[in-house]
Amino acid sequence: MDCSSTPPAPPVHRASGHKALVGLVCALVLVAGSAFGPPVEPAMTVVIDAGHGGKDPGNLGTGRYKTTEKDITLSVAKKTAAYIEERIPDVRVVMTRTGDTYPTLPDRVRIANDAKADLLLSIHCDSFTKSSAVGSSSFVMGLGKSETSLRVASQENAAIFEEADPQGFDPDDPDTFIALALKQEIYLGRSLQLAEAIQTQFRERVGRRDRGVRQAGYYVTAYSNMPSVLVELGFLTNPAEEDFLRSAQGQDYMSSALFRAFRDYAKQWFSLESAVQSAPEETEKNPEVELTPSENIPAPAAPAWFEVLTGDCNAEVCFSIQAASQRSRAPLVTAEGADIPNVVVQQVGSVHKYRVGSTGSYAAACQMRDTLRRNGFPDAFVVAFEGDQRIPLQEALKKGRN
Repeated sequence: MDCSSTPPAPPVHRASGHKALVGLVCALVLVAGSAFGPPVEPAMTVVIDAGHGGKDPGNLGTGRYKTTEKDITLSVAKKTAAYIEERIPDVRVVMTRTGDTYPTLPDRVRIANDAKADLLLSIHCDSFTKSSAVGSSSFVMGLGKSETSLRVASQENAAIFEEADPQGFDPDDPDTFIALALKQEIYLGRSLQLAEAIQTQFRERVGRRDRGVRQAGYYVTAYSNMPSVLVELGFLTNPAEEDFLRSAQGQDYMSSALFRAFRDYAKQWFSLESAVQSAPEETEKNPEVELTPSENIPAPAAPAWFEVLTGDCNAEVCFSIQAASQRSRAPLVTAEGADIPNVVVQQVGSVHKYRVGSTGSYAAACQMRDTLRRNGFPDAFVVAFEGDQRIPLQEALKKGRN
């Protein structure tokens, strides 16, 4: 045979062709069966709520831009959802809105409850009357009485009163909030855990000013049947913080911080193999980026009234002011975000008690108390100590007269 000629093709047998056809059909049936079979149950479901939307712009920031709170929250929510879906595929992500629409507060809660979600994350931006206010904070359901908790809850709950039927929700009715707080108590531990993880990520990985974890009566966290956290990304009324949160880079940083906090939370409470195996170091370049120190927004200057809180007590009986108490440990800050000086934190059971100042004069202690009450801590009161032991106030006053 001529080596340059084409070798003859092997003969085609009908039987072998039939077997090949049968094999192909079987393979297609198997593929179709797997594609259209019962869906795999997700390991968990998270609902991501982009605050405001549609006719409700949220807060308007400094007024320098057309961008408002509703635009920033939607962008960060979408980016956070994309991180989760890409890197933890066995988590089901549900969004309360994906465009410029206006789901009511009851709608948002209904979406979360109907989805039988394991977690609700509601994303917002803060505002204040002074442009110096700065920083990120996270809120869980609770009877927060501080000026900050009441202010922010009032802002975010305002949308409920635009509806024809607020469904019996009355933020001024203490019985309403006591009942809702008791209902949410079973989820409080997990809510606090995620909130604290979020604040850690904001502070340590994105260089945000940490305003801490607080408890407040938000509608979406109050009526949801799952652990839930409402996040305030920062103050749009602060020009530098508004510029950061409007930028694509800033939104990438904040959403990746939310993703990392969620990932760590989910790995602890759910069987998420993908959460353990995915996101190798080389794929996390964007979420791991940190701000350089020069990009951090400086802390607000200490207000003049801080001088009232200075001084030490060397007397037998000393008076101090209990400014706040809460389940989570967080910095004690003013509404503008300035750290209050001379704070002593004492943990009693699951509650952290925050004491400020120390003086041997009851009159001076009352002055400190009144100053704190005027500046955002309406529940501040005087406490007395003999050495390291707290004693009743009446006993301390008697000892002071002797």
